[in-house]
Amino acid sequence: MAAATGPLTLGEILDRTVQLYRRNFLLLASIASPPAAASVLVYGTFSIYFNHHTVATAVTPKGTPNPFPFGQPDSHAWLAMALLFTIGIPLTLLVFAVGFNAASYAVLRLTRGESVTLRESYQFSLRKFGRGLGILSLQFLFAAILPFVGFFGVVIGGSVLTGIVAATGAGKTIVFLFIFALFVWMVALLVVSVWVWIRFSLAYPVSVTEDQKPWPSLKRSGQLSKGSRGRIFVTYLLLYALSAVAIYALTIPVDILIKLVAFKSMAAVAFLTKPPMVVSLVNFFISFLERSFVVPIYSVALMLFYIDQRVRQEGYDIELLMAQAGWSKIPPPIPAFAPPFPTPSYPSQPAYVAPSPFDPSAAPASPPAPPPHIEPEPQSGPAGPEGSAA
Repeated sequence: MAAATGPLTLGEILDRTVQLYRRNFLLLASIASPPAAASVLVYGTFSIYFNHHTVATAVTPKGTPNPFPFGQPDSHAWLAMALLFTIGIPLTLLVFAVGFNAASYAVLRLTRGESVTLRESYQFSLRKFGRGLGILSLQFLFAAILPFVGFFGVVIGGSVLTGIVAATGAGKTIVFLFIFALFVWMVALLVVSVWVWIRFSLAYPVSVTEDQKPWPSLKRSGQLSKGSRGRIFVTYLLLYALSAVAIYALTIPVDILIKLVAFKSMAAVAFLTKPPMVVSLVNFFISFLERSFVVPIYSVALMLFYIDQRVRQEGYDIELLMAQAGWSKIPPPIPAFAPPFPTPSYPSQPAYVAPSPFDPSAAPASPPAPPPHIEPEPQSGPAGPEGSAA
């Protein structure tokens, strides 16, 4: 794919994303397959185990109403949930960090018109494993963990405050205000999470292209994404819609077919609370295909956004064209705060002062020496007959 020759519109970026993805479909899908398989394996195992140890009942063993609409989890189900948060999610992040790094490296090589293989992509990713994991961990921390902690902190604090105030007799009013404030707080945290994720969305292209460490990559991503965060957000929405359409278009017909053919006598509630094993396995396989096919599009689009932003801010297209012509190597990007160019210093010399022609102390100039006097040579006449007679 040729280098960009100028700033691109959102439509042009999406068009080039589709072209690059279509031409290298097998390579990009194979790079995304290991992370997709790991995530499906972790969440699939948890889902099957959790559903197997969940009892559909209207009341708890203590006789209180069941707060879980899909059944009452037993101790094994809670253990599975604890293992998911302590082992499953970190393991998934680890594998996805390797996959995102490999996909970004492959897309970078493809945008420069170079050939790349699956093995080369993962070799690069494993060499830079710490950087890839650091970037994803920081993204997850700022966009997910901190908002999650903030939300539940407000829920716990607000619940305690509501209980204290409700004891005074103003229970219904306080509960209504608390629910409304909690909804507003949840929407605000969701907006902040999306904004933070979009701000740091170019960190992987920055790290791969400019060989930056995790935190400098995030700061550089925040700088480069200025002016295009709305376009990146629209791209995320389009790809999310594409992913949802793909997975529901495949899973819903398959689920209905399996239910009609093999489980005609199964009640609808039982099917929703505890789906058969074959339905779960089919859904997990479809989820694996969807993630393998759709996730690489994110890497392609983000790399193109990174290149476009550098073209807009730094004239990156001229550098790429010079490198393709063989005039020079692609130079590193200009730092955000470059030090001033040092001024050369020269040894000090005394200033020249021309003497004044009217200075009385100056010695009078001596008159110029006269030119040397040269005597003319005598001229002798020709010898006549008289001279010869004498």
